[in-house]
Amino acid sequence: EWFLEELSDSIKASLTTRREHGFHIGAFAPYGYKKDPNARGHLVIDDEAASVVRKIFSLYLEGRGKQVIARSLNEEGIPNPTEYKRLHGIGRHKKAQCSPLWSYFTITNILTNEVYIGNMVQGKSGVVSLKTQKKVPYPREQWIVVPGTHEPIIDRDTWESTQNLIKQKSRKFSQYPEGIFAGMIRCL
Repeated sequence: EWFLEELSDSIKASLTTRREHGFHIGAFAPYGYKKDPNARGHLVIDDEAASVVRKIFSLYLEGRGKQVIARSLNEEGIPNPTEYKRLHGIGRHKKAQCSPLWSYFTITNILTNEVYIGNMVQGKSGVVSLKTQKKVPYPREQWIVVPGTHEPIIDRDTWESTQNLIKQKSRKFSQYPEGIFAGMIRCL
């Protein structure tokens, strides 16, 4: 057991070092990118998916909501990131397990992911213990962000305009009274 714990710590340290140097260590590249076949840990733009990412940002800046964007992409028959990977033979996704439709949350994840401006963002979550394998999200201060590691899909002005618009549209939950069942129900 001690040996496994030492080995786990050693692997975590190695992966952290690679993250800090801006290498992508994930199994799959983020939507809009693909792994560079010539340089391990480097991302290159996937033109087909990148055009969809650009479209999402431009539709949002035109004033369309996230749900409207998702519906529009679904109506056009554009596959969501999971379905796109499956169609291109990336990963092990079975058709019955995942929906090919875009959702509000997928659009939100794309609009708030710094990878699209060329920053490598990793270490957002980790395993608490070797025994439990339970993943927990880390606070933003602990994320490993390395700017300028790959070619951006979205320019900096578009990114900042989008983030400002997201802040303007978001509502604070504190303005609503807390429900009587708050904290009693948990999603698994």
